[in-house]
Amino acid sequence: MMAKTPLTEFVDFKEVPFDKLYLDPNNPRIAPEDPPGYNSPEAIFDSELQANLENRIRDVYPVADLESSILAQGWVPYDPIIVWEHPQQPEHYIVVEGNTRTTALRMLRGERLDRERKKLQKLQASPGRFEEERKVQEDLVAHLEHVTTQTDKIRVYPMKAATVEELLRKLPQMMGVRHITHAQQWSPYATNLYILSLYEQLFRERHGPKPKLRIEEDLVEDVGQRVSYGAAKKTKTRKAIQAASAFTHFKRDFEDRLPDGEEFADRHHYFFEQILQSKFTQEQFEFTKDALRLPPESEEALFKWAFALPGTGSDEANPNVFYKAENIGLWSKMKSYDAKKGTNFAGNFDVEDPDKAPSMRSVEADYLQHQTRSTPIDAVSSLLKALREIKVDALVSQQEHLGPMLDEVGKLVDQYKKMMTAAQVS
Repeated sequence: MMAKTPLTEFVDFKEVPFDKLYLDPNNPRIAPEDPPGYNSPEAIFDSELQANLENRIRDVYPVADLESSILAQGWVPYDPIIVWEHPQQPEHYIVVEGNTRTTALRMLRGERLDRERKKLQKLQASPGRFEEERKVQEDLVAHLEHVTTQTDKIRVYPMKAATVEELLRKLPQMMGVRHITHAQQWSPYATNLYILSLYEQLFRERHGPKPKLRIEEDLVEDVGQRVSYGAAKKTKTRKAIQAASAFTHFKRDFEDRLPDGEEFADRHHYFFEQILQSKFTQEQFEFTKDALRLPPESEEALFKWAFALPGTGSDEANPNVFYKAENIGLWSKMKSYDAKKGTNFAGNFDVEDPDKAPSMRSVEADYLQHQTRSTPIDAVSSLLKALREIKVDALVSQQEHLGPMLDEVGKLVDQYKKMMTAAQVS
């Protein structure tokens, strides 16, 4: 395992004026389709681009919740804002880490403060209004003004990089230390999207802008080293690149076919990670080792099975054939079970004929009922094997659903142990 580089190797700290902080249009989680790169300061600091980035962050990330937290507690720099001072434009700082917090502060210091001041002026102009209402508004404005004063200058941590080339070399390592191999991880899609952007950057440096992006093993290994996965985790790096690329293509091509009111969310990236988890599902979807997207017929099947009907926001009420991403993993387990027991549960789903697929719920019910015919030892052994196969990323991304299920498993285990103890006593 590679040694983890301490954050202090990448950054120092200093106090800078807040209005000299600029959102990073090259951050893959918020970047426009054609990011300007770091060699174009006039593009990075363009006011229209900065406003568009603000809107993008507000649409995608929980900025309102963060605003409320800052308003309640004041500005507490519990997590560093990491910046890079552009060598061609001194005292202009690009926020390479902390764009959401920077946007929340912009909103509080600007839009929110202006709005609350106007409310206060209206209350003060109407002396007959309820006095307590005016006092509450005065306190709110005073608090916002305090946060603004408190953050006129803000502590940031500048990257130790004198050139764009040095920044591009150090930035992946720093992000790896903070978000990929560290406890404060990004979501799986954000992580994989960042890894994909690093891979594409290296590929373009080697081949230029014209060739179609493709998998090259030495570049995959290079990316793994940069994000602290190491050479031994090349397969993990490659699958991260494949999953992020395939989901990004899929979103673009199928967004307009979603039912009214539906939209793709980052969690849907997990479908592609699940496909890559087993050889069986890779073969069924023809997601080969070097592929960066699913073939058209496989994309069509996945859409029909997982997204064609309104998902209603919960697994329990989802009427699609696959009501959650884990159904793909379940499909693979059914195939293994079929091979041992001579059954054909997995055969209900055919990528080449997706319209004939029954609901996974009904197949799953039959599959589970068949499993109950096995001995308790077989059932518990299968459960233990399945639990051991769950990845940390899956636990994090699905914790809302997995938490109650694991609680129920724990209760059943306690109940069964008490029953066995009681039987021994009698």
